[in-house]
Amino acid sequence: MKNKRTRKNRKMRVIMFLNAGVLLMFLCMTVSVLGASSGFAEKTEEYSKPEIVCPETGPGSEWYQNAPEVTIIHTEPNAVCRYLITAPSGKKTEGELRIEQTEETEQPMETGPVGEGKTERPDEDGTSESGDEDEPGDESESGADDGTGQEEGMQSDGQGEQEGDHEEKQEPAVAVIGPETWEEGENLLTVWLETEPEGRQMHRQERMIRVDESGPGKVTFSYRDTEGGCFSSSFKVAVAASDTVSGVKEIVCGVGGGKKELIEGSQGILEITPGFEGKITAYAVDRSGRAGVKSESSRICCEDEAPMISLETGTGENVWQQKTAAVRIRVDESGEKYGFASGLKSITYYIGGQAAGRREYSSLEKAVFTDTLEFEADRPSQNGEGVPVMVHVLDRAGNTSVKIKELFVDSEPPVIEIKGIEDSVITGEDVEMEIKVSEENILSECMICICHTAPEEETKEIISLTLEDCDSTGQGVEKDIVLEETGRYECRVTAVDAAGYRTERAVSFTIDRDSPVIRYVDQMNGANIRFFQWNYGKEEMVRDFTEHSYSMYLDREPYFSGEMVTEEGERLLEVRAEDAAGNVSFAKAVFTIDHTPPVMYWGELKDGETYDDSVVLSLWVDGAGEWIRDIDINGEPQKLSADSRIFEYKITEEGTYTVKGEAEDLAGNRKEEEIYFEVRESGDLAGKVIGPVKRIFSGNAESGSGRSTDMESVSNGSGMRAVTVLAAAGCCAVACAFAAKRLKKKKSP
Repeated sequence: MKNKRTRKNRKMRVIMFLNAGVLLMFLCMTVSVLGASSGFAEKTEEYSKPEIVCPETGPGSEWYQNAPEVTIIHTEPNAVCRYLITAPSGKKTEGELRIEQTEETEQPMETGPVGEGKTERPDEDGTSESGDEDEPGDESESGADDGTGQEEGMQSDGQGEQEGDHEEKQEPAVAVIGPETWEEGENLLTVWLETEPEGRQMHRQERMIRVDESGPGKVTFSYRDTEGGCFSSSFKVAVAASDTVSGVKEIVCGVGGGKKELIEGSQGILEITPGFEGKITAYAVDRSGRAGVKSESSRICCEDEAPMISLETGTGENVWQQKTAAVRIRVDESGEKYGFASGLKSITYYIGGQAAGRREYSSLEKAVFTDTLEFEADRPSQNGEGVPVMVHVLDRAGNTSVKIKELFVDSEPPVIEIKGIEDSVITGEDVEMEIKVSEENILSECMICICHTAPEEETKEIISLTLEDCDSTGQGVEKDIVLEETGRYECRVTAVDAAGYRTERAVSFTIDRDSPVIRYVDQMNGANIRFFQWNYGKEEMVRDFTEHSYSMYLDREPYFSGEMVTEEGERLLEVRAEDAAGNVSFAKAVFTIDHTPPVMYWGELKDGETYDDSVVLSLWVDGAGEWIRDIDINGEPQKLSADSRIFEYKITEEGTYTVKGEAEDLAGNRKEEEIYFEVRESGDLAGKVIGPVKRIFSGNAESGSGRSTDMESVSNGSGMRAVTVLAAAGCCAVACAFAAKRLKKKKSP
């Protein structure tokens, strides 16, 4: 009995050791197969994007003057490249590109006509045939176990080198879209990749092809009509042009002397100031850079120079004459101020306030610039009063000159003196005016009128004095006036003596106690922008009712308006303004230039990975002034707060997921990313181990193309699972060995 029990125990121990060894071998083989299969199943999806090659447009333009030739290059062998052209008329042109396997010694592929989407490869004899594709069944058989524990991809180096001689080479597929395809206007070219046969879109891009082969129309001029095109003050000319395709980018105007002015857009205003004589020329430029036909306005003469009048009476000025007095008038349109003049239109002279004669110049073709008139004044003076003689001259631009003389009455007109201020002066102090009117005979009339124009207000008359309001000096009158308020002043003094002589004097000056107001700089303080370009003009940026100047500095260096700065970092903007009265203002702003988009972090998620049971979707940004703008999971928007910087969500439901995320910063820079992953339900240990093995031995597992798999290309997630399974197998083997040893000791006599 004892021997029988001993033999039975020994037999049980042998069977137990054999089972432990088989289990250990089975687990090791399972770990190896699982690691290889995971490498194939979870390999990160990568693809080559198609390339769209377009010629350059003109500088600073997005439009082609002539229809271009566009090339599409497709290099992704595992997808088909499709494209669609939508013309402005609604016409649609589509096609596709495919890459087929060719031997390394064969010629590269050429694409078929636009719209067919076929790729062929020519034989050496000139004929073409479609490329052969490998059968999937052959690839499955190449991955089967030959019974030695090695796959065909793990063969010796010599065999691998022999197979490398027949390695396939993939040539890109190319489609050339000729100029005849593109219409005038905006043509939308859409290119995308699709997997086959699933039809899943891998990549999509769009390109707008803008074509404008016609030039803009002629430029038209509009302005108020005058006789002979002559003007005495500034006036505005409306300039307009049109273009039926890309639109008018700018109008280039020539305003004489080689000077040009640019008007942005299809219409604008030219201001013609005194000093212009000739014709305005202009041509339009469309957005493709093509210039139109040059247009020309009618002749324009703009000048504000009044004619000069010379008035002589008798043997000398202010000399009493008997009976009559000879008057000689000479009028000159010299054009001394600008070098040209509009010409005389009429001369009218008055005696005693009544019209005595008139001469007109009606010829438009032949202008008159100098003329002389002589006449006799026979009106006698009465009650010792003089007889005034006045000459009124009008030129074709509308400028007027008036000349007055007194006959037989008096030798001198009243004299007006204004002390304490000069004409056209700008001061920051109080003005103390002393007005004095002198007359050698009898002063019959004196009037002092002062008008004040405060900033941003209408002109008001603040002082109005007559002869009775002034202090008498025996030889005339005088008056002291003190002015303190800020604003523009116009002081006009008029004096008339008993003989009828009339004297007027006017001075204009400005009191400015306020510093200039610098605008818009404070809006830049603390701002985050992608670039800096100051485009405000002098009058728009600095407000002051007197003449002023300003200077700008960026980071302590001089800065000129319109200059673009793109270098990232913190910047200091300083502005100094000074008006004509010496008042000074300063403004500063610190801002940041940032055109780098935010960096998005996805946590443990990786594109193309597969996860068991569940996974935590984490997305965050860590830059200052950055936030998550939008998150979509399988097309469903997620709720986010206005300034959300982190998003976390645990996904436990199995399936495939596409997550799109978009981030934005304070400067308006945006970043958009998309990842794809899968969550599957995990089984027990047996299911995890036996399932991959069954797929390997049944020929359903993915196999390589005859080359060995590099274990370093396996993703981190699959590598960690392989290590986990290997550790579990080792622990199981050690436990079995320890149990067997304990049993042996226990059963030993």
